[in-house]
Amino acid sequence: MLSHESTQPAPYAPEGFVVEVFAELDAQTIQKRWEHVNVVLRLSMLTGLQMQLDATLNLLCDMATEIAASEKSLVYFWDEGKEQMELRLVRGIEKEQPALREVSVGNVLNLWVVQYGRPLLLSRGLHRQADSLLDVMNATSALVVPLFVSNRVVGSLQFFTHKADGFQREDAQLLWIMSLVAENLLTRESANEGLIRFAFTDYLTGLKTRGYFEQQLDLEIKRSERRRQKFSLLMIDIDHFKRLNDTFGHHVGDQMLRDVTSILMKDMREVDTVARYGGEEFVMILPETTESGAVYVAQRLRKAVEQAKFFAGSPHEVQHLTISIGVAVYDTDAQFKRDLIEFADAALYAAKHQGRNRVVSYSEISKREQKEVS
Repeated sequence: MLSHESTQPAPYAPEGFVVEVFAELDAQTIQKRWEHVNVVLRLSMLTGLQMQLDATLNLLCDMATEIAASEKSLVYFWDEGKEQMELRLVRGIEKEQPALREVSVGNVLNLWVVQYGRPLLLSRGLHRQADSLLDVMNATSALVVPLFVSNRVVGSLQFFTHKADGFQREDAQLLWIMSLVAENLLTRESANEGLIRFAFTDYLTGLKTRGYFEQQLDLEIKRSERRRQKFSLLMIDIDHFKRLNDTFGHHVGDQMLRDVTSILMKDMREVDTVARYGGEEFVMILPETTESGAVYVAQRLRKAVEQAKFFAGSPHEVQHLTISIGVAVYDTDAQFKRDLIEFADAALYAAKHQGRNRVVSYSEISKREQKEVS
């Protein structure tokens, strides 16, 4: 009689992905991976610094990829208000890709890393849910490391590669030690985040303040130097704003600022920084963005404001506003923070001088000055 028993393999339990790790590195790993051990030592020297939570997560992601190379990475951290894991950082995935929507809503790896509190090494063909996530990420293997605050799992670093067996148990062990070293830093910064968010938020527009912008600019310069990538700075000013205030009053002007803020924030990436610089002036930091990309973003913003309808106190008082934007690029136009701000401001001044409602990049001014000299 023929057997009707299933030929499917027995279900692979998620605990099979868990890596047994230790609080110390063995001598063989230290000798073989000494460069990566130095990465962990570098992190340990930074744990006394005051950093914002997002900057800390960026730093951890950068250092982790020095230890275990990957094409894509996700960083999650617990949001007390929403009572769920929040996707705080994405690398290697474009904003419009469907994969980002998939992993933003739910990610089974967060469930498993909280449940087991240990690193996970995933490969294809062992678990249906794991395979589904690897499909979404277009990856063959993954490495997941828990993040701790006060001995509680509050987040995860998730790395993906198309290579089969792209991550090793030694990678998991090294990143586990790195996570333990980072616990004190994360504990302090997560506790401070609510206070920092309040202190660095402009009460009128809800944007970040100039102080926050200054700190982020310092961090972005360091990050760009480390990764050898350019980034762009936009300086934005509402045209004829004083005339609007004088005509309709400050309460209408305040509402206009909030309305323009909504347009500036729309479709911005999570990595972008938008802040109120002062009065009717705004700034934007666009990481990993060249001059052509920054000008494209600036023109899109300029047209959006130009086409919008603003109500000056009542539905019958429709106003049209315009903005002028100056663009400067780090490493192309300037190598220092003060120069970058001054050059973006000079480009903004040129946009105003040329008739407003336009975008001017600092390179245009520089080329014009060189022609005049020659």
